Amino acid sequence: MKQNKFVDPKVTREEMVKVLVKGLGRSLTDIEAKKLFWLSETFYETRGVILDIFKELVERQED
Repeated sequence: MKQNKFVDPKVTREEMVKVLVKGLGRSLTDIEAKKLFWLSETFYETRGVILDIFKELVERQED
């Protein structure tokens, strides 16, 4: 699903963590989590595009 509408940064952050943990097959390090927190505070369209990229990469990995 393309994230073109406003979504609360907290929701986006949680989704980013979930998708990345799934794709990486491991927990995030402290520094990775801190950078994701920072990234999730950007403009809603920016964080939506980045989340879509993360999701697409994980989906392709599963195929």
